[in-house]
Amino acid sequence: MAGPKILHMKHNPYQDKLDSELKRLREDNTKLRQQMESSQNSSLVRDYEHVQQKLGDSEAALKKTRTIYQTKVKEFKEGIFDLFGYSVTCPADNQYSLLSVFAESQDDNILFYRVKNNLQLIETRFTKTLDLQAHIAKLTQHRSIPLFLSDVTSDLFHRQTVIGGELEYTCEFGGYSKN
Repeated sequence: MAGPKILHMKHNPYQDKLDSELKRLREDNTKLRQQMESSQNSSLVRDYEHVQQKLGDSEAALKKTRTIYQTKVKEFKEGIFDLFGYSVTCPADNQYSLLSVFAESQDDNILFYRVKNNLQLIETRFTKTLDLQAHIAKLTQHRSIPLFLSDVTSDLFHRQTVIGGELEYTCEFGGYSKN
């Protein structure tokens, strides 16, 4: 199974703030350059150097923030996988693809699409193989995606232990591994 993918937020408020500050500093830098060319005032030179320093500091802070954000997203996704047994990716806007630790192949994913405040199950090659009558009842009667996912997880686990014989997983702080 491939390593977890990093999820990037399309609109990160902190990132947007840093980007707008960086844009403002660049505009200030351009204005100060123009003023410096028209006047040989030494205070303008100091202001220009100060803005250059702030611009460099902002760019360094932005780079650090991006690195921290990427690390935290990776840790979060690994935690979700370790706790719930599903790797979650977002193949497109408002889509969530789930791959179980017990999946037989990388293509055995469950796909949901968000419409307003509701998640809708999208049919995939894998969901066609499920006993949908039993599983869909969890979604329609109980309106519970967690119940549906636990039912699918249990089904996948039993498929592997019945079809494949003895299946042994160890759970350590680093994740799941097949023995």
